[in-house]
Amino acid sequence: MTGTVQAWRDVAPAYFPLPHPAPRNTPWLQRNPWFEQDLVPVLRARIDAIFR
Repeated sequence: MTGTVQAWRDVAPAYFPLPHPAPRNTPWLQRNPWFEQDLVPVLRARIDAIFR
């Protein structure tokens, strides 16, 4: 899963591979701070652009 999510720039903005939002993925999120630092802001901006 990590490799797929790390390659998000290769498929964005058409796709954003994301981990499942289950609480069981909390350790993955803690081990991969780049997800919230790099991917989430871009995803939020894309969603914002779609709904404007």
